[in-house]
Amino acid sequence: MPKPKKGKNSNQLQRTKGKKKPRKYILIVVEGQETEYNYLNSLKDDLKLKTTEIKVLRAGGGSPLDVVEKANRLIIEQDKLYKKQGQPKYDEVICVFDQDNQIKKYDKALIEAEKNNILAITSIPCFELWFLLHCCNTSSPFANCKEVCKKLESEFKKLSFLKSKECYEKNNSDWYKILKPKLQNAIDNAEKLEKYQENNQENLNPSTKVHILVKMLQNQKHFE
Repeated sequence: MPKPKKGKNSNQLQRTKGKKKPRKYILIVVEGQETEYNYLNSLKDDLKLKTTEIKVLRAGGGSPLDVVEKANRLIIEQDKLYKKQGQPKYDEVICVFDQDNQIKKYDKALIEAEKNNILAITSIPCFELWFLLHCCNTSSPFANCKEVCKKLESEFKKLSFLKSKECYEKNNSDWYKILKPKLQNAIDNAEKLEKYQENNQENLNPSTKVHILVKMLQNQKHFE
């Protein structure tokens, strides 16, 4: 007579349960065609998250509002796929965009993002401010992105990230790898700038929230 199969003990059940981790789906829509897209994809690859799927997409438009509108369309499309095919919905939707003197569209994008429960990761005047904070702490305003890039180029040469005759190129796909050793420095400087701007709400130039996104993705490691 065959022996009855033994049921799993509590320790075995806990181990089995522990293997069945829920997946998290994060959508990130970026404004830039190269800089933000390359940087965030490199960050995603570097983190090697196993239970979190991150999709980084370009908005294909030229304004902050285009980014939020693209994200809204993708949310609607994914909701339809969820109803028809059971595909998972996005747990987090994030838009990364700059102000860069597009004040009306920027303000409208913030309103639309909040209305649709989208996390807005903004920079004033531009994303390159985040790169600059890897090199130095600054609270001095910039007239535009071109001015930020000029300062960034100077700092990169001091740190030998660029040679004396080289120029800063937005489409360099290696910026994350190059800047990674100073990532914590950038986070610390961004948090100092954020604290400084708490008392300076009338003029948020310069400011960035990229560190919030970076820390959020890093924290996903704790749920692996």
